[in-house]
Amino acid sequence: FIFYLLVLLLSVKIEYYVKLSSFECGFNSLGFICSSFSVHFFIMMLMFVIFDLEVIMFLSVVVSSYSSVFSYAVLLFFVVFGFYMEWWYGKLVWVV
Repeated sequence: FIFYLLVLLLSVKIEYYVKLSSFECGFNSLGFICSSFSVHFFIMMLMFVIFDLEVIMFLSVVVSSYSSVFSYAVLLFFVVFGFYMEWWYGKLVWVV
């Protein structure tokens, strides 16, 4: 508590508007941007996480027995079908 009060009392009180504004790669910002992220990149992030989890699920095939072949075939079907649907809807485009 004492250090918090010392910081408040001894800190520099000069406030600059430039320090409070956002930094955009060295360029001056033209205006206020309402959206903080792109929906396209959010969808790409979700696809990466989902396919990453599917790869981890397929790694368990290496250590499992042949008794669970049907469940892995169903998993493979859903992975291929999901990939086909993403390709069909045009969500695999990397260019924004």
